[in-house]
Amino acid sequence: MKTVKMSLLSAVIAGVAGNSGAALANNLALEEVVVTAQKRTQSLQDVPISVSAMSAEKMANSGVNNFEDVSAYVPNFSVTESAVGDRISIRGIASGEQAGFEQSVGTFVDGVYRGRGVQIRNAFMDVEMVEVLRGPQGTLFGKNTIAGALNIHSAKPTDEFEAEISAGYNVDFDETDIEAYVSGPLTDTLRARLAVMDRKMDEGWVDNLYYDKEGPLKDEQAARVTLEWDVSDFTLLTFRYEDYRFDDGAMGFTMKEAGPLEALGSFNSRDESFIGNSGPVMDFGSDSVMEGDSQEASITVETQFEAGTLTGILAHSQYQYDRFLDADFSGVNGLRFDDTEDFKQNSLEVRFASEAGGSFEYITGLFYQQQDMTVDGLSYFNLPALQGILNAGCQANLGAAYGSAYVANDAVQTAINTSAFGNAALANTCAQAAAFDGVGTGVNRYAKLDQDTETLALFAQGTWNLSDTVRLTLGVRYTEEEKEAEQLVYAADFGSRNTNQSSDPLVTALAQTVGEFTAHSYTSDDPGMTRDEKSFTWSSNIQWDVNESVMAYATASTGYKSGGFNSFYMGQSGGVGANSNDVSFDEEEVLTFEVGAKMTMLDGAAEVNVAVFHTQFDDLQASIFSGGTTFEVQNAAKATSQGIEIDGRWRATEKLTVSGSLGWIDFEYDDFANQACYNSQFLEARQSAFDAAATDAEKALIALTYNNGSCAAQAVNDLEGKTSSHTPKLSASMSFNYLEQFGDYELVSNLDLNYMDEVYRQDDLDPISLDDSNVKVNASLTFGPQSGLWDVSLIGKNLTDEETFTYINDVPLFNGSHDISPNAPRSVTVRGRLRF
Repeated sequence: MKTVKMSLLSAVIAGVAGNSGAALANNLALEEVVVTAQKRTQSLQDVPISVSAMSAEKMANSGVNNFEDVSAYVPNFSVTESAVGDRISIRGIASGEQAGFEQSVGTFVDGVYRGRGVQIRNAFMDVEMVEVLRGPQGTLFGKNTIAGALNIHSAKPTDEFEAEISAGYNVDFDETDIEAYVSGPLTDTLRARLAVMDRKMDEGWVDNLYYDKEGPLKDEQAARVTLEWDVSDFTLLTFRYEDYRFDDGAMGFTMKEAGPLEALGSFNSRDESFIGNSGPVMDFGSDSVMEGDSQEASITVETQFEAGTLTGILAHSQYQYDRFLDADFSGVNGLRFDDTEDFKQNSLEVRFASEAGGSFEYITGLFYQQQDMTVDGLSYFNLPALQGILNAGCQANLGAAYGSAYVANDAVQTAINTSAFGNAALANTCAQAAAFDGVGTGVNRYAKLDQDTETLALFAQGTWNLSDTVRLTLGVRYTEEEKEAEQLVYAADFGSRNTNQSSDPLVTALAQTVGEFTAHSYTSDDPGMTRDEKSFTWSSNIQWDVNESVMAYATASTGYKSGGFNSFYMGQSGGVGANSNDVSFDEEEVLTFEVGAKMTMLDGAAEVNVAVFHTQFDDLQASIFSGGTTFEVQNAAKATSQGIEIDGRWRATEKLTVSGSLGWIDFEYDDFANQACYNSQFLEARQSAFDAAATDAEKALIALTYNNGSCAAQAVNDLEGKTSSHTPKLSASMSFNYLEQFGDYELVSNLDLNYMDEVYRQDDLDPISLDDSNVKVNASLTFGPQSGLWDVSLIGKNLTDEETFTYINDVPLFNGSHDISPNAPRSVTVRGRLRF
């Protein structure tokens, strides 16, 4: 396979090198794309790594307003929105959604690192450029970039006054989107830019019949002020402050497979659901609610010296959110889950970049970061409602034998009695029903993680111009990171937002049974609750200018992702009880080899960029479903990812520009024996263990204690040789931009075709989580005067109404039921813009 890929790449390079002289006129030359992927301002065609860039103009023309939209145009890059934050995957690697995870893809906004999934939601306002860097970026960008990095630039203040207001209305979802900015000089040395955004969706595309309202429901506002001050002829100071607030009133969940919940009113549907709770404790008026805010401030100072540029970035970021979730995803008044997150970060980066063009160029610097994070999760178990459902199921299946087999308030004896019927699921159902019989209230389970992190890194990268056409680059980074944490879980009395530890032994016993946890409280003084990591990452790269039109390169690089602490460690790993050493998990490492070429053709009218890569991951951090209601992070896997990425642009005529991309990826787990079992595997494995037991008492023990953690430990769902979730083998896009002029006016037409291969949307690769391959068609028409003073647009998205989804989940405690978050169907937006 490697030989085939190398031959293909060599043939492409040779073909371009041999035919670049067959050129068109210079008036068709493409506009240069400038990026800072190596923390220098460079042409995209000169950067020796796999990078895709999307400009503000392209995003506006295509109706792109989030990173999930961006991912449709970038090969081997996937972004899926979950209930908490955006999950970013590059080349098959992504982080899970548990709060203890660091990210596999680092996000940098104007040079400031944002390491939490929820932080990138507010990055998409008044954006000038989005750069997607594929492959580990461990030297210049640092830790938590083992899969790649997003390098995002907000628009900067302008030398002359300009302003714009944009208002869009999505007629299908009753969504309004208003954005505006004003920019220009305040004095001879001071410039400013103010950008604001207000976006609100009042209907969405899922009709919740329980509450008679539609979702998703979104309400978000943001503002950013940027000041640039020419301190002197050689020093520029940039101050940026932004504030973001959101209130998402519904997520818009539906049922992919109702399973046992079908008998309780649920049904399979793309655009309707029956999800809700009642009563003062359980009901919050929606399938889910998430509200919060974030703030970020940064000061960047750039000083030019004869030898180079000294840059310093001092930043503070913080956010908080509260989320409420109907965790049984049905009309059953059984489960609710609340979680909150409070995060603060201070960082400082200082680096010096030598002047370019000499025989030796270098960048060197240091990075310091301090983070405080508090996350908690409050689970509500409405035992009377759950017991009624369990008891009804037990009675229906036992029939006439119900009276003699069922023993109220005695789960063990009921399990023994019902084990004689040979069905592990029935014995489990009846035993749980008996355990909660007569309980008049519910119980709460409260889990909390308090984590402090301190990071210090030193880095350097040097480039030797060995000749006029050959350059060698070597880079190193040394990082020290210290983490300490406090983690706890205990029972609380049933009540809305009640997190006070219960003093009632019965409440504790019931909560530990249904919530599958062992009460504990660990501080940083306990074993395993501190981490001290030291990492050394490096990169090497050689570039060769084959001719004036072709640059080829080869790279080897490493990266690492920090270890951490399980935010919802339940203290039942391996069935041995709580142990503070089990709260943490170790770092993750990667080694990547990449060869590629950047090619300019037809006198600059066309560009084709190709990259072929091979990546090895060790100690992959995975989120393992350990029971009915929780996940734990473990170092579970090794994996190999290899593939190819192709980007291209061609200005075919003065009016027509064509661009496209293709990504092919072969991702395989080399070792991942302990992934959680999906539903049918779990039921089969439990029944097999049940059947192998010699006595009814032994069978009863299996029925009472066997959970998904047990199934995972038996390697039933061994993923060796299989792919990862959110990783389509093939993805491709093709875009056509056509400009037609009518006197003083012009019409800009855009047509985008985005293909995605079938992809699993759940980490356990449950067949029900497979999202079919699809081609989504987006198009837009923009009309206005050539002066650019105003324009109006008609923007259509998913015009062929493809039915896809980004999120699927096993409903807790209801084996065989699966909820999903469907993607938006076909929609049309009308937008107008006015410039001053």
